[in-house]
Amino acid sequence: IFRAGMSIIAALLLILAFFLVNIRLLKEPDRRPVTLEDVHDLDKAKDILRSHCEGRYFGSLARTAAGQLDRIFQCRQRLSGILEQKFTRGTMSFQKFDSVAAAAESSAIKNVVAMANRMRLFDEKEYARLQHYREDDIPDDIQEEQLRLYQKNFDNVRSTIALNEKILLKLDALAMEISSSASSDDADLNNGLIEEIEHLIEETRYYE
Repeated sequence: IFRAGMSIIAALLLILAFFLVNIRLLKEPDRRPVTLEDVHDLDKAKDILRSHCEGRYFGSLARTAAGQLDRIFQCRQRLSGILEQKFTRGTMSFQKFDSVAAAAESSAIKNVVAMANRMRLFDEKEYARLQHYREDDIPDDIQEEQLRLYQKNFDNVRSTIALNEKILLKLDALAMEISSSASSDDADLNNGLIEEIEHLIEETRYYE
């Protein structure tokens, strides 16, 4: 009876261990690098960020970036509606503005890919341990260098979020200017805004 009882308990413990290990693996973020081929649109970009939204250190940044993607989608929709009212679809004017909006969306996706890869390289347990680096036997100067690397990772993610925010601001400004009128003065201003957006998009490559 004792042997049979122990066999049942052992079987139950093995089943419990199996589920606990698998649940833990599912909760841990995927650390494989993300490529642009993995991300086809804004929804997929949000899916990648979602696995980091509950993280202790990057959770808030991931949620902010996801919110930016929603706003970029809304801005793109709003701008498309304005363009259809102002210009005939397929004309050079329509294509000029619409291509800038599409490039801005693509830039935001690239930025999310860069952020996701930085987040996946971040080891939260190791970073938490380094907060008490003076209390262990590892040379402090080595661990201080490790902390600087982690801080650089943080700063790069924040800079990428700031870049997305600038792109959003300029897209909103462009939509408002196109909506207001189509005089020659406004056309010059719109061209200036387009150049600013294109410059911001060009900056994206520095964060990849």
